[in-house]
Amino acid sequence: MPEVNAVSYRLGLIGAGVMGRALLSSALRGGVLDAREVIVSDISPTCRTQAEDLGCYATDDNRAVVRGAQAVLVAVKPQVIGEVLADLREEFRDGQLLISIAAGVSLHTLREAAGPAPHLVRVMPNICCTVDAGASAFTAASGTEPEQVQFVRELLGVAGEVIEVPEPLLDAVTGLSGSGPAFVAVFIEALADGGVTVGLSRDQAQRLAVQTVLGAARWLQERGARPAELKDQVASPGGTTIAGIRALEAGGLRAATMAAVIAATERARELGS
Repeated sequence: MPEVNAVSYRLGLIGAGVMGRALLSSALRGGVLDAREVIVSDISPTCRTQAEDLGCYATDDNRAVVRGAQAVLVAVKPQVIGEVLADLREEFRDGQLLISIAAGVSLHTLREAAGPAPHLVRVMPNICCTVDAGASAFTAASGTEPEQVQFVRELLGVAGEVIEVPEPLLDAVTGLSGSGPAFVAVFIEALADGGVTVGLSRDQAQRLAVQTVLGAARWLQERGARPAELKDQVASPGGTTIAGIRALEAGGLRAATMAAVIAATERARELGS
């Protein structure tokens, strides 16, 4: 591997855990980056080995990443990102792109820690990026170059859906798509439990429940349709589906789901403050 003594890499990744490695892997598979264009740092030898297995240069030196990369993606926990960035404050170059995926950590907080030099983009991805089916959003600080914003779009876009939102809405994104996979998992589990209750085996019920949710999502996505359109196509007058929907409404599924998104959003705001 080359010596890191100049700006030799398009992307530097600090923190090669689940989310950092997922975004990196998607970018490599999607052709946004070549492995030789990436330098990775992590304190974990296992994570460094996994990065090397992808063909990237790996180190335990965060400063080498900042010095050697055009753009730096920081994928560490919100509790430690301030300390990590403060330690690198003097290494950032004017106009260098700094991307953070730390939930709840504002652009203002990132600026205070990293200093005035880098251009900042704050990203909220979700766990489904690990299977190239993510739902991500980002916001860019004032002054970020258009080509830098485009790079972020491409980096996230190969891992799934990506939208740009004003920063105040990133907490809402956290509540919806950040926490949403867990909410959907609970629904799938409940759907499968219902199948077991009426006689299916656990394996049969789970396979059918997972595929049903996947198929419904794909139907809506490919047609650009509203959920009500799919509901109305399946629910015939006096039939089985409308009887089931009546039970869901009586049980408060819609209100409970909305309340879950609101609660997760409010918690994200609390963590950010």
